[in-house]
Amino acid sequence: MINLYVFRHGQSIYQCLRVISGLHEFGLSALGKYQTYNLASRTDVDFEIAYISDTKRTIETFEMLKLAGKMPPEENCIFTPLIREKCQGDFIMQEFKAFPDDPNKRNFTPSNGESWEDVQIRVSKTFDFLVRRYLFQQKKSQHNDDEYVKALFQQSQHIKSKKNNIILITHYGFIKEIVHYLKKADQLQLEQPYFAQNATLFTLQLHLKENQSWQAKIISLNSYTRQYRPFMD
Repeated sequence: MINLYVFRHGQSIYQCLRVISGLHEFGLSALGKYQTYNLASRTDVDFEIAYISDTKRTIETFEMLKLAGKMPPEENCIFTPLIREKCQGDFIMQEFKAFPDDPNKRNFTPSNGESWEDVQIRVSKTFDFLVRRYLFQQKKSQHNDDEYVKALFQQSQHIKSKKNNIILITHYGFIKEIVHYLKKADQLQLEQPYFAQNATLFTLQLHLKENQSWQAKIISLNSYTRQYRPFMD
């Protein structure tokens, strides 16, 4: 079994400015740092393995969690572009309102950016990696894996865990597509839209089934406990 904790970064400075973020940004706001440290101080989960998006706001979120004593040893912390936010291409550095973000247009791709379907492909690769590495205990990639997945297998070869408590430190859009991916695969029954708030946990358990497939069970939303919380509070 995998206990998968998906953590959205704290509030970023670009969020305060209501500007679309890219790779080159200012990181967390003072509130974002407080949000992260505050949540970390209230959770008692023993994270054994961490995969962190390689953007400044997620790296600073990781640093705040580390400061609170909630991160695993350095050798079990891996930074990866696979779980980055959706790339908004030429809309980066523009105001939020400038982006035509119609949720029904999943294949809309901004110039030099990604569609939501592109992000979901990265989500599926992430879950495929996690299942193969920690449920099936595979330590080597396959010939048809892309460069990001091959890098994760290589970086994760040495990791040994007892509880498989894994945290992903990632973004709103990536978490949104996790929910969409799992619902489409009939892995999640979620009646309402899910919006990942700043510095909150989305918790899953992944189990192997008898036919060597896997299933997901939702444990918490926008929370640091095992209790359901309002989607928009």
